Amino acid sequence: MEGEVHAGGLPGPFPVMRFRLHFEAEAPYVARGYRGSAWRGVFGAALKDLVCIREDRECGRCAVRGACAYPYLFETEPRPGDRAPASVDRAPHPYVISAEPRWERREVRGEAVEITLLGNGVEHWAEVLHAVRLGAERGVGAERVRLRLAAAEQESGGRQTWRPAMGGGGVLAAAPARTPEAPPMPGRVRVRLATPLRVRRDNDLVAPERLGFDEFAAAVLRRLALLSRFHTERAWRLDHAGLAALARGAEAAERELGWQEWARYSTRQQRRIPMGGVTGWFVVETRGLEPLWPLLWLGQWTHAGKGAVMGLGRYEMEEV
Repeated sequence: MEGEVHAGGLPGPFPVMRFRLHFEAEAPYVARGYRGSAWRGVFGAALKDLVCIREDRECGRCAVRGACAYPYLFETEPRPGDRAPASVDRAPHPYVISAEPRWERREVRGEAVEITLLGNGVEHWAEVLHAVRLGAERGVGAERVRLRLAAAEQESGGRQTWRPAMGGGGVLAAAPARTPEAPPMPGRVRVRLATPLRVRRDNDLVAPERLGFDEFAAAVLRRLALLSRFHTERAWRLDHAGLAALARGAEAAERELGWQEWARYSTRQQRRIPMGGVTGWFVVETRGLEPLWPLLWLGQWTHAGKGAVMGLGRYEMEEV
């Protein structure tokens, strides 16, 4: 790995803030499948209403576009001077909205959603949480079910360790952002793909039987590299070739992978867009993967592959 190594084995700081918001409805309602796309749409519309100062709502002609939270978060563009790789047509968004990983039609009385802010995106935590709350009050999903924020938590101290983030009167509060630091690397680790991982090889979607550890690792590294380029003070310099060689040499001891179909509806394109991907788990022997380990650990917050911004490509790692 090239360049200076930050505490925890990373190439540089990578601030992260993760919140979990719990919403309730006045009466039971039907939730249809995975809700990540619905929550992202609710957030985007409410955020624009919250911060937009123009009557015509046209970002392109706005004098303060460069300082506005909406285009930075929801219509993210490269900053002046950013030189993106030729294969990248747009900058990644500095957040992830992750709904409960459930695919069946079900009756519920509320739902929880996780909001993870990445890099410089952490500076906008207040606008983001307030916009999600406002959007939920207006209605979520095709049925526009109105939801009330009942509780808010922030991940604090360690992975999946939570502290209250909402006080009396519904006032939201946040602890400072932190760069996740990986624990010591175990000898074997189980990687669980909680939501569909959608990656391509030679322009074809990678099926479960073709997904190798090297492709999984490459998807994580690509996302981290782009997020650091566009949303941190200094782009990371990763030895992609060397790290890829390490990943190719890793042995997947066990695997149980399948395909989870899912599609989201695009209002802009007026059609349903396939977003299915690989889910399940695999176990990998980690010997020799020390340079990869802190990057793979961090990827649990960023997700990987297509659709990461709406919660796809979520994975969790645990010692076997």
